[in-house]
Amino acid sequence: MMQLSYEAIDAGRRLIYEVAGQQIVVDAGDSWAAEVVEKFFSGWYLTLSNPSPASHSRDAADIIFNRDVTAPIIPRSWSRFEIAGGGACWSNGRTSYVELEGSVIAYGHAPGDTVEVWIPKPLAVTSPALTRIVTYALSAALRRRRLFELHSGAVIEPQSETGVLIIGPSGSGKSTLTVQLATAGWSFLTDDVLVLNLANARVTAWPMRRSFAITSETYASSSFLQNTTSLDYLQNQFADKRQFTPHTTFASNFRDRSVPAALFFTELANVECSGVTRLTTAETMSRLIRMNPWCCYDRSTASEHLATLSGLASQSTGYSLLAGRDLLEPQIAADLLARYAQAGRKQ
Repeated sequence: MMQLSYEAIDAGRRLIYEVAGQQIVVDAGDSWAAEVVEKFFSGWYLTLSNPSPASHSRDAADIIFNRDVTAPIIPRSWSRFEIAGGGACWSNGRTSYVELEGSVIAYGHAPGDTVEVWIPKPLAVTSPALTRIVTYALSAALRRRRLFELHSGAVIEPQSETGVLIIGPSGSGKSTLTVQLATAGWSFLTDDVLVLNLANARVTAWPMRRSFAITSETYASSSFLQNTTSLDYLQNQFADKRQFTPHTTFASNFRDRSVPAALFFTELANVECSGVTRLTTAETMSRLIRMNPWCCYDRSTASEHLATLSGLASQSTGYSLLAGRDLLEPQIAADLLARYAQAGRKQ
């Protein structure tokens, strides 16, 4: 992991990252915040860059971290909704405040697209609350750069070079299936989180998290993983998950982007044989919206967000996948998904 000089941090406190062809500028505020940013961002595909004079002189940062500064008062009369994992968001359609365990994330409250974070006191770097705060802030900043998150595995079928997304919430089997396909020789991007970008009438997917995170059950079901890698405990993520670095585990190639052409919405089924059903474009779009609540919650980026999801649904063939126990065999998983991905690929 790259280590930053605290002397350099204290001198400038501005960290500039490259991600998915875009630039994210962070004003860390102090050494503690800079350490937090470096720690979390090093686990994602965000590359710390040496700022050019032009980029360093940008007036507005994409994310500003504040500590020992009073957070703005949240208008409790605004529309309120719960967010996943606890916490709440208040919004009037233009400005939004996300409150997480005493910390506040705001966007749309000041000129420009800056996301501001107020953390009342330092939290342990391993704190789940801090993980969520940084993740929500980064997600909001990415949306303002027209990069929209999707919880999905991403692989590339080797014969046709078809980009395949395996989409679903936590516990739907997407990491397990991504592991099986990579074991079978498919190129991989990510097992869990990616960002989508619409440009020139085409949606491209970019990986976000550098490690794969799997349950002990997935590890136990994969003789390949047991023979090739050991797992690290995810202290600041989910108690039942472990992580490993796919680049040193799989012989297949890592890809830093793909143009998806097949989408599999996966759900675990307690059956021996898996089932696949083709979806209409409208059904595919509906499922994408359900997986992306911020395309409705964050109204300032909603139109671009929905246009990106619509582009993805239009350029891809969608499938509902009831994942049975047969997909625990890498070659069976590869043969099944390759057949549908190739058959449904849109020209």
